[in-house]
Formats: sequence, C-alpha cells, structure tokens
Amino acid sequence: MASWETWSQQDVRARLTRTPIAVLMGGESDEREVSLTSGAAVAAVLRDLTGPAYDVTPAIFVVEIDARGRWVLDGAALDPHQAIRSLPEATVFLLALHGGAGEDGTVQRLLGGAGRRYTGAGPECSALCMDKHRSREAAAGAGVSVAAGTLIQRSRWVEDRRGALLAAQEVPGPVRFVKHTSAGSSFGVHRCASNEEVERACEAVASSGADILIEAEVAGLETTVGVMGDGGDAVALPVAEIVPALGAFFDHEQKYSDQNGAEEFCPPRHLPEGLARRLQERALTAWTAFHGQRYGRIDFIVPATRRGDGSFDIDGASEPVLLEANTLPGFTPRSLLPLAASADGVGFRELCLELVARAL
Repeated sequence: MASWETWSQQDVRARLTRTPIAVLMGGESDEREVSLTSGAAVAAVLRDLTGPAYDVTPAIFVVEIDARGRWVLDGAALDPHQAIRSLPEATVFLLALHGGAGEDGTVQRLLGGAGRRYTGAGPECSALCMDKHRSREAAAGAGVSVAAGTLIQRSRWVEDRRGALLAAQEVPGPVRFVKHTSAGSSFGVHRCASNEEVERACEAVASSGADILIEAEVAGLETTVGVMGDGGDAVALPVAEIVPALGAFFDHEQKYSDQNGAEEFCPPRHLPEGLARRLQERALTAWTAFHGQRYGRIDFIVPATRRGDGSFDIDGASEPVLLEANTLPGFTPRSLLPLAASADGVGFRELCLELVARAL
C-alpha cells in the first residue's frame, strides 16, 4: 500500500461503495478522442470487480459530452443541467476530460455551482495550469526553472506582426518552440529551426484564436512527476522518463502511437537518484505555487545530451526545467500517472477509486 492511498481505509471503502460515480468524457476540444479513450478505460476498470478493491462496488454511469456540447446519458442528449439533475445527488463526477472547457475550469465551475462533487482541481487551479504562460510565471516566481521565452498576444500579432516577430527572434535559438497557450496533448506545439518556421507557426497559433508562447529549446530527457494531494501537503509519485524515438520530440504522434512512439520508464532508467529526488521536490514546489488540489502531473525536461545509441549524458547537478502542468492528465493503463502509481504498487482501479475518495 502506498503512503498516499486513502481509498482502502475501512470507512472510505464503505463510503465509496455507496457513492455513484459518473465518468465524464468527450468534449469539444482537440483532445476529444484522447478523452474518450481515457473515459472508456476508466469506466471499464471500475466495473472490473477483481483485485484488492473487489468489494468496492459503486454504481457506474457514463456521460459523454458530444461534439456539440450536449451531455449524453443513457442515449439521451441533454443540456448539462438536465444531465446533472438526472443523476443521484450523491454522485461524484470522475473527470476523464482533457483540454478545452473540461480542463480550463469551466466544467468544474458548472459542477460546483450545481452543488456536485468531482475529481481533480477546482476552477482557479485548473485555469492557471491550463494557461502555459501563467503557470510558467507562477512556477518561476517560486524558484522553479523555466526556459527562456516570451508571450506574444494574438492582438499584437494581428496589429504589429513585424514587431511581434522581432520579439520572437529575441528568444535564444537556433531551435525554438512555438506553443498555443492552452492546448494539451502536444496539440498546437511547433518545433521551429528557423525564423521562417517561427513565423508560420505563430500564424497557425494566432489563427486558432490563441495567444502565442515562444520558448527556447532545452535539449534533454523529458520527465514527469505525478502529485497526489493539496498544495504543500501533496506527495510526489515516482518520476517517469519519456524517451521519444531518436530525432523526434514528444509530440502528439510520439505520445499516442503504438508503433515507433515514445517509450516510458518508471522507475527511471537514465536519471541519477539525486536528480530524480530533485525533480520530485521541484514538482511539489510548482504544485504549491499553483495552489494544486487533489492530483496532477508536472512535466519537466532535464538538460542532457542524447547519444547515438539512444542513451543520455546527464550531469547529476542539472536543474530540471518546467514544461507544463496537467490537472487532468491522460488516464489509460499506459498513461504516465497510472504508470507512476503502478511503480508505487497501486493498480489502475485502485488509482481511480483514490481520485474519487479525495473528492468525497
């Protein structure tokens, strides 16, 4: 049993059995398909009454937010308030949403306003972490390293492209990342090796209606740290490493491709032990700065040189650099947070129940 588990306490197990769970998935964002995969995996494992939590048997509902924003329950497409009222008052909504209104605090505010409980962070923390610029500013203010970068507001790009490009070119190169400020799953992330590529990427992000974050590339080993708990009282899970194919970065294809996609390792294979501990410390510092609640995942890159054989040359004194925060990270058995929980001895079903237990 992991030190952070609460679901297995006798009184909590009893409450969980009496608590209906509504798995909320889908949505209108670019991450809709990822969410549907997460939601289906969560619903399936909650209905699988095997393993240590075999005697925890809550009623399970599945609610899909369709591409038009309707909440579909038992085949009926309802407006959100109708769907919420159709479920028992004791229901906890297990949020398997990613991106858009599901992760920027909108759904959390809706459920909270209806007096309903849900998993994950509240509206304010969700909105902060969804905004890559605001979250990096908050983390930097707490002493966490971030890449050199700048924010270009969409209005400036439209009104003064030349000035905006000059500001973009001040970010150290030669390689820079141009990012949508609030997209996830590596949507809206462009790796640019020239000023011309930067301009095209900025136009693509601005055309989507978003502000533009430009960051200098930090070459190294991508890592992530799951956190469980609130703010300074949270616990860091084991560090996971993400190793893309040689010559690739951790884009959407590398994240979700079953063939030639990135490899994930937890416990880590390449990190020195002291550096793994430092990553956990920095993740907790960032989570506290974000006023994090219940659970999340903080992504970093550790400066390193990758060798031709795929291994890494890492200085144990390196300082991890923040990439982004995720308040509703991917949730399939192979996703990074469940992988870290598994390294701590916690199965996928038990992890899902833990999320619900923390919302009770």
